[in-house]
Amino acid sequence: MTQAQINRAVANATGEDCEEIARRGFSLVDEDEEFFPDEDDDQRMFMDWDQHDQEQRVALFRDRQHADAA
Repeated sequence: MTQAQINRAVANATGEDCEEIARRGFSLVDEDEEFFPDEDDDQRMFMDWDQHDQEQRVALFRDRQHADAA
């Protein structure tokens, strides 16, 4: 499977654009490789994209929907 095919498959499954999927960098896992070699290595195998997006995005304007009532 080529990288373009992987990107299209993930984009179809998630509803994201292929460009966004390519930017995030998905790949296949080698079936012969042990998926969780060590407990310490577990964290490097996963990416919390919601947390990543939250850290990257900064609001330009205050959110009026969640502003405290005066």
